[in-house]
Amino acid sequence: MGWSTVDAPMGSRLFDGIDAERFYFVHSYAAQTFTKGHDDAANPLFTPPLVTWAHHGTPERGARFVAAVEDGPLSATQFHPEKSGDAGAALLENWTTSL
Repeated sequence: MGWSTVDAPMGSRLFDGIDAERFYFVHSYAAQTFTKGHDDAANPLFTPPLVTWAHHGTPERGARFVAAVEDGPLSATQFHPEKSGDAGAALLENWTTSL
């Protein structure tokens, strides 16, 4: 539980205009890897989702985990934007205006 910065990929609609902000995480579980399925590489129409990462603890010693995923009109976050102050409000505005 606590506040962490995230590393958003280029082209992220959720994090557009949001840089070096902290978000509120409260869950003790997280996906620590992201891999494409074996059939995805064979499909030329497959566009991999955008994955945003965060660290629990320091980047050198902490665990890296998935903080958000964007896949076309579907977006999900591991943190609570509604409890993340101005940064969360900006993300929610991006979320609702990018649909």
